[in-house]
This record gives sequence, C-alpha cells and structure tokens, in this order.
Amino acid sequence: MLLRDYVQEHYDHGELDIGASMGLSASDYSEWVEKIQSNATIGNAEWGKSLLYLCFDETRLIGLLSIRYELSKEQSETYGDIGYGVRPSERKKGYATAMLRHALSVCKEKGMNQVILGCYQDNLASATTIKRSGGVLFSESDRYTKGRMSQYYVISL
Repeated sequence: MLLRDYVQEHYDHGELDIGASMGLSASDYSEWVEKIQSNATIGNAEWGKSLLYLCFDETRLIGLLSIRYELSKEQSETYGDIGYGVRPSERKKGYATAMLRHALSVCKEKGMNQVILGCYQDNLASATTIKRSGGVLFSESDRYTKGRMSQYYVISL
C-alpha cells in the first residue's frame, strides 16, 4: 500500500517517470523486489551493482534512493552513480539533501573517489541539492534523454 500511494502521488502530479524507482510502476511487486535483490548481489550489465533504499518518515514512504556502483566511466557519465526521488508533497523539506548525504557516505564506503549525478536542466531543485553537496557541473547533454537537456555534476569524496 505504501508503494502504491507513492506511485499514485507522482501520477497525480503528472509525473509518469518516477526517479530512482528501478521500474516500480511498470513491474509486479515480487518481480521488482527480486530485481532489487539481484542488482544488489549480482548486478547487471547496464547498471552494475546497485542498492535501492526506501526512505520513510514515521508512516509514509518519502522517497527512493538508488546507488549504482561498479559502473564503467561511460555508464557513470550517462546515467549517474546516484539517483533519488522525493514524493511531490514532501519536496523542499530537506529530504533530497539527506538522501544524497547518505548516498555519498555509502559511495565512500564502497571505495569510490568521486560520483557523478545527473539531472534535467529544468530541475532546479535537484541541481541546487547537488551543488550544495559539492557538485561541480562538467557536462550538458541530451544523448541519454533524447531531446531533454541534462546536466551532469561530479562530486569528489
């Protein structure tokens, strides 16, 4: 029920692409959980190994946090090493910053020296979160998003 409510809130706000969800809205729940477990233990060719965190307050799912590690340089520069999403009603409350801070500590524990994050050029909130966490813009491209410009930032750990 918590996941369904999370997805529905995004849909109610016209958001069909749910950040960091690893296909949550397009998958059967048990298949989705299996995919997350497999990605954490075995990995896959496209995403390498990845961890998915479900971020809660006391009673609600607030957001999703994806940490992708063991990516090639090209994959990292295309998809980013970290992805996150916050439900629309909980934005601008510091959750994305807290999630990114946690992700950076996990990446450091995994032996990473730097991470790459991407966001759409028109997503000023995400860009601000990344910059406040030490992100430095190094590239703009529409190669992955097919027409929608993305910005890519690097954060040294």
